[in-house]
Amino acid sequence: MDEKGPQETFKITEPFDKMNKLSYGNDNMHSYVANVIQIDEENYVAITSDYNEIVRTYLLTRLQLQKSLEQKNKELKGLDLLKTNFDFGIASMKNNEVKFYTSLFKMLNKYNVNNLLFMISKMSIITSSRLTNFFYFLAEETKLSPFIVKYVLTKYVEIEASKKVIEALLNKSLPTRPLLRLIKEDLNRIIKNNQGNLRMAQQLETYQQLIVAIDRVITNHKIKLAEPKIPLSFDWNKVKWAFDLWMSEQKNLDKTIEWKLFLDEGIPKNIFKDLKIDNVEEKCDSKEHIGLQITNMIVVLIGKLVSRMREDTRYDFDKSDQRKLLTEKYFKLEKDHYNLFKELDKYIFSSHLNYDVINDSYFDETLLFQVYIKHIASFNTYEDYKQETPASHSEQHWKKFRHYATIKVNEYVKCEEHAQSLLGSVKNAVELGYLKPY
Repeated sequence: MDEKGPQETFKITEPFDKMNKLSYGNDNMHSYVANVIQIDEENYVAITSDYNEIVRTYLLTRLQLQKSLEQKNKELKGLDLLKTNFDFGIASMKNNEVKFYTSLFKMLNKYNVNNLLFMISKMSIITSSRLTNFFYFLAEETKLSPFIVKYVLTKYVEIEASKKVIEALLNKSLPTRPLLRLIKEDLNRIIKNNQGNLRMAQQLETYQQLIVAIDRVITNHKIKLAEPKIPLSFDWNKVKWAFDLWMSEQKNLDKTIEWKLFLDEGIPKNIFKDLKIDNVEEKCDSKEHIGLQITNMIVVLIGKLVSRMREDTRYDFDKSDQRKLLTEKYFKLEKDHYNLFKELDKYIFSSHLNYDVINDSYFDETLLFQVYIKHIASFNTYEDYKQETPASHSEQHWKKFRHYATIKVNEYVKCEEHAQSLLGSVKNAVELGYLKPY
C-alpha cells in the first residue's frame, strides 16, 4: 500500500486563498489517495522479473536519471516520470512515459493483479469532525438524507465557504450551534449574490432547504448537539473501512485466502489490527519490495491526475453563471495515449470485484477521474475516438459526470434508508460498520 497527499492536521491558508482555503502543501492534494495492489505469491517472482525489465527499458531512455539513481542507491519512483509534462494529465505525457505505464498496466492485467483504489476528501474529514451529530439529528428528526446534506455542505465548504466559516470549522472549541449560524449567514450571502443565476438554481434551492434544517437547531435551544468525538485530524477509520469492505468481498469469494500487507513509510500499522490480515509490516523500504514500487507508480499517476482535473474544473468566481468543463486539451490524444487509457481502465475499473474503487461521501474528485478514464476507454478503437472532436468529448464527460453523480446519490440514499429500517438509525448503521463513515 502506498499513498499520495497524506496530511495529519489542517490549517487555513495565510493569506486566505478562497480557491484552496486550506494549506495543502506542495502537492496541493485536496484528497488523500491510496492504492493497494494484491500479488498472488505464485506470481511474485515473474512479476518482479517483468517489472524490472520494464524499468530497465525505460531507464535506457533516461541515462542521466539512471546514473543518479545508481549513485544514490534509489529505485525509480512515479515522480521521476511525472514531475514534468503533466499539465493536462496523461494527454501531456511524452512517449517514453506513456510506453512505461502502458507496459506496466498490461503486465498487471496479464497476471490478474487485484487492486484497491480509494480517495478521502480532506474537507470531508473536517465537516465530519464538526457536524456528524448534526447529520444524525437530521436523520432522526427530518426527512432530509444525512448523506445528501453531508455531500452538499462539504461541496459548499470546499468551493464557496467564506474565511469566517473555514476558521470556525477549524476551531473545535466553537460549539455546533454558533458554527451552524455562521454557515447559515454564508449560505444566505451566496443565495443573495446569485439571484438569476440559472446554473446555480437547483443548488440555491438546496441551500434554502439546508437553511430551514439549520434553523431547527439554532432557534430551538432545547436541542442539544454534542461536539462529535472525531478528532480534527486525518481519519484513519475511513482507510480501515475501505480495506475491510474490499477484503470482505474477497473472503466471500474465497474463504481460504490469506494476506500479507506491506505498508510504505508513514502509514500506521495499528489501524489494521482489527482486520483479519495474517501479517502486517510497516515502515517498509520500497527499494526492497517490488509491490510497493508498482503501487507507487499507480498512486502517483492517479493522484496527480485527480489534482490536475480538480484545478481545471473549478469554476471562476467572477463567472459563476458559466459551466466549467474539463478543458479540451485533456482529450487531444495520440494513439499511444488512447492505448494507455484502455489498459488503465481494464486494470482499475474492469475487475470482477464490486468494491475495489471506493469514494468518500464527497465523491466529486473520484467520479471526475472515473468518468474521464471510462469515457475514453468506451470507444472500441482509436479511430472511433477520433471521430468526436475534443469539444464534444469534453461535453460528453460533463454530461456523464452529472448522470453518474445522480446515480451515486440515489444508490446511497437507498442504502441509508435500508440500514435505518434494519438497525433503527443511521448512527447505529455507521457505528456498526454497515454504512460508510460520514
